[in-house]
Amino acid sequence: MSSAKERSHMSPTEATQSPAVLIVGAGPTGLIAALALAKNGISVRVIERNKTFEPRTRGAALVPRTMELFANLGVVEEFIENGLLVPTLRTYAPNGYDVLSSWTFLAYEEPTPDVPYSRVILHPQDRTEAVLRNALKSYGIQVELGAELVKFEQDDEGVTAHVAFHGSTTPEVIRASWLIGADGGRSSVRKGLGIPFHGETPQAVSTILAGFDMESFDRTTWHRWGDLETASIVISPSVPAPRFNMVMSGKQVDESLLGAGVAALQDVFNQVTKRDDIKITKIDSMTSWKPNIRMAERFASGRIFLAGDAAHTHPPTGGQGLNSSAQDAHNLAWKLALVHKGLAPPSLLSTYEAERMPVITEMIDVTTGMYRLMWGKNSILSAASQSQDQAAPAPAPASAPSSTPSPWKRDMKLNMIGVNCRWSPIVVDERTAIVEGEHIEAYGTPGGTLRAGDRAPDAPSLIDLSSGESTTLFKTFGPSYHTALIFSSRDFAIESTILDTLDSYNTVAPGDACLVLPVFILSPGFRSGETRSTGAGAAHKKLVDSDGHAGRSYQMREDEDGIWIVIVRPDGVIGAIVKGKEGIEKYFSGIFVASK
Repeated sequence: MSSAKERSHMSPTEATQSPAVLIVGAGPTGLIAALALAKNGISVRVIERNKTFEPRTRGAALVPRTMELFANLGVVEEFIENGLLVPTLRTYAPNGYDVLSSWTFLAYEEPTPDVPYSRVILHPQDRTEAVLRNALKSYGIQVELGAELVKFEQDDEGVTAHVAFHGSTTPEVIRASWLIGADGGRSSVRKGLGIPFHGETPQAVSTILAGFDMESFDRTTWHRWGDLETASIVISPSVPAPRFNMVMSGKQVDESLLGAGVAALQDVFNQVTKRDDIKITKIDSMTSWKPNIRMAERFASGRIFLAGDAAHTHPPTGGQGLNSSAQDAHNLAWKLALVHKGLAPPSLLSTYEAERMPVITEMIDVTTGMYRLMWGKNSILSAASQSQDQAAPAPAPASAPSSTPSPWKRDMKLNMIGVNCRWSPIVVDERTAIVEGEHIEAYGTPGGTLRAGDRAPDAPSLIDLSSGESTTLFKTFGPSYHTALIFSSRDFAIESTILDTLDSYNTVAPGDACLVLPVFILSPGFRSGETRSTGAGAAHKKLVDSDGHAGRSYQMREDEDGIWIVIVRPDGVIGAIVKGKEGIEKYFSGIFVASK
């Protein structure tokens, strides 16, 4: 929980009066956008209408792709240190004690050289937000609580926002160049823009979500009792101990339980579980939930953008909500930073919507299918509770789409490693061209041919020639610059024009900022004595691929002659795979104003 001191918002006089970007909403989406922008040197204010920080666990599952995003932003270690790995779920018989079935529903994948964060981490949202807020403090950014957006207008030069602060009778007028609406499913920004929120709110059984402390009980697995005809309870461990999360659903669930206190919740818990040996000691939060499956018609309007739940809402099945929202923020931030600095054309901002909408559309289809399998008519949730199979839950109904993962057996695509934007108008691929009429799956699965628009893989055991130290590609990438990986069949047989072309983009950067970092990937057998000139005045890195991981991850053939350049964007996406100078210029002509 946040301290009283932490909960006090920054006064308007202490904050930047005219930030480059005003972010409305201090959930994970807004905080990630703020941190990525701050790392790009962009001034930011973050306002939140609630008077206290989020106390609930809510979106607790962090998938591998989000862990990579946190690595890119420099905050991943705290999540690794404090997160939980809980891959199994246990269903109990009607007596509440005997185990009916137990199975692994989260793939417990071992790390690999190209996917170092291979496992889903459980880390409650309140603590996730605290990590991000703490990171923002080093940039002088503090969330301003009790600050509600009353109205806003935009013009060709910026956005004027009227913000009412709690305890003040006069709204503050904030002038910003841009505004990001990260203010949830009931977004005042989206409503103010008049953007339709298409979708449905299907009928559903009553569902109560709660977070509470529980005396010593098994924290190595998830637990489930009951069925939807009456009531079903699923509890999962959270951090720090003794926190647990609970989902209670069913036809007999009474929402009058909300706010009734520990004794009332304990009584209902005992009735559903048929047990009296599990003691709830404290309730952190308790709310009702109903499915709301919707997506905004547009993600942007002029100088205003929607991200996260403000742009799309969907069932929590699959744990894709927070993780998709994080990618929204990361995708938008680097583009907005370049445009604000005058380094990129405004047209670059249109690719935020172009790249994210197909991904979100497919994500909503997947999570909605899983939701209907779990809670719909003849759902797997009801079937599993009646099954006597000791090895695994009941299979999905035959009518379920084959592309829909089972809600009780996590599909690898939900780790988001295969999420891509191969269709994007700004990606360039000279190695694997898109075939006319080709279907591109936004939620792809790992494996196959690596292409522009895909996630950029990691590679360890790289020896930095300048320091002699071992590093990785993920440590080389950054949220404020492109990384150009140069693979050559002959070490340092690089035309000076290629390096000069890459380095030329840095000449337009303000101060000593880096817009493009050239990185030579040298073969495992490289000997330092072989070094020769690689171009006058070029700032670059030279990394020896000592175990060959980089070459394999980026699918470079050892018998292929010539040079390939793989350009990795600030958000960890491969922007281009090109052969030479012309390919480099083609890609950056869609990114920078002053491309050469």
